[in-house]
Amino acid sequence: MNTIPEVVTHNYDPKGVFLSNLCDLPPAEAEQALQRIRDAGKRTIKANYLGRRLETEAWLINERQRLLGQTRRNRPIYFFLGDFADGRDFSRPCSLVMPLAEIPPDVLTFTYPDSMASLPIGTRDDHRPERQPYHGQVFTLHQIKRVVEDFGMPGERWRTDHLRRYDRFIEVQVWDERPILGFLNNAKTGTN
Repeated sequence: MNTIPEVVTHNYDPKGVFLSNLCDLPPAEAEQALQRIRDAGKRTIKANYLGRRLETEAWLINERQRLLGQTRRNRPIYFFLGDFADGRDFSRPCSLVMPLAEIPPDVLTFTYPDSMASLPIGTRDDHRPERQPYHGQVFTLHQIKRVVEDFGMPGERWRTDHLRRYDRFIEVQVWDERPILGFLNNAKTGTN
């Protein structure tokens, strides 16, 4: 498929803070939240996750500033490009699926695949064999459309192509919660 999906998905834990970002928490609280997820046994999280997440977000913030300028949020709310309301992530069993068109392009950035994989694949020598031109880059909506035209959506290639094993989805970073809250409010009142 060489066109982008019309929807985005935010998967979340109903016991957590909706539309939150782990990195907004002080480090000790963030580590406690990660430990609760580990203890629940629903997801494997490496001991160095928080440090890698903070490093990745510093990169995303710098790239967001370069591409979009200042935005309402300093840290993003994470979505997937497409419908990922499949319940496969047991640590985040609830999903919000909404039209991509409901979010203004000037508060959106994208990585192909997710940012935690894209940055190291694009920058570390040990990932050079897997590197594609889109790795280690942050894209605007216009740019990600071109990337998908050229390379297609990730799809299921990761299952059979060892060099694409990390290319499972495109991550969307939303830098303003207001369009999401507006969509939810309109859905609740039936004005969508």
